Parts: sequence; structure tokens; C-alpha cells
Amino acid sequence: MISIPVSDTSHARLTRAARWLCILGYVGLAIGFAWTALSGHRQAQAILKDPVSVQVPVQLDHIEESRRKGRVSHTYQFRYQFVVDGVARHGEFSTSEDNATPYLEDGAQVEVAYARADPARFERMDRLQGQKDLGVVLGRLSVGVVLLGVLAFVVFLLLTRKLFVVRQPHAASAA
Repeated sequence: MISIPVSDTSHARLTRAARWLCILGYVGLAIGFAWTALSGHRQAQAILKDPVSVQVPVQLDHIEESRRKGRVSHTYQFRYQFVVDGVARHGEFSTSEDNATPYLEDGAQVEVAYARADPARFERMDRLQGQKDLGVVLGRLSVGVVLLGVLAFVVFLLLTRKLFVVRQPHAASAA
């Protein structure tokens, strides 16, 4: 790894800056995680308060291929459509190759729930079931926030111990 030697005072300044950068990044991402998790929970609660459930046909939209370290993986993109009160509603989701098999069969369907009062709010039922219980959502969120904290600490250590290092004093040469 690249190491940039700096003076003691510069290293102290860079350490303070890295500390604040990691703290602010951690707090910002943790708030983003919490916002996303809790808004998903609120949406699930709003839909499941008075839901209408329908089975709709699902179609393969496209397959994305990604290569990483010599390994090829595929992400399957699916779409579905249903009509409520004469208005067409469109949805889409993606899944890994391992989980795509049930949706690739002929006549494959997905269960979709929408709010009776607001049909524009809809989602796949299996996703709603995973987001309806606040305890489960908070459990996943707490694990994510802890892992994010570990990541922020590792970034801090890499910046202050590996990237920017204290310049070693030159040894006096013997004459």
C-alpha cells in the first residue's frame, strides 16, 4: 500500500481531520440507513392496514451480468403490471440467479398488495411481510449500524496508520 510520510504535526492534523471525516460519514450513513429502514416499515404498515392482495403475472425484463474476480453472477430484473379502477400500475424488482427460478416458470405470478385507500401504494407481499414487524427492522438496522461503525474505524486506521505515516527521523551518519 502507498504510504505518505508526513511530519508529526501534519500527522496529528490529518488524524483529527480523518477522525471527523469518519465520524461525519458514519453519522450520515447511519441516518440514511435508519431513514430507509423506517420508511420501508412505514410503507408496509400503511399498505397492510387495509390491503387488497392480487396475483399478477411476472415477466423477465432483462438479465444483468457482472464479473468479479473471475466469477460471473447474474441479476434478474422482473416487472409486473396490474390494473386498479382502470389505472395500470407497474412494478419491478430484481433478484439473484439462485432466487429467480420460481419467476422464470411459465405462468409465474407474484402476490402484490396495495392500499385500498391509495392504490398507488403497492409492493410485493413477501417484501411487505419482511418489513411489517418493527422489531425485525430494528434488528437488521442495528446490525447494519454496528457493521458500518466497524467499517468507519477501519477506514480511520487505514488513513492514519497506513496511508499517512509519521516520517522517520534520518539517522545521523557516522563520519
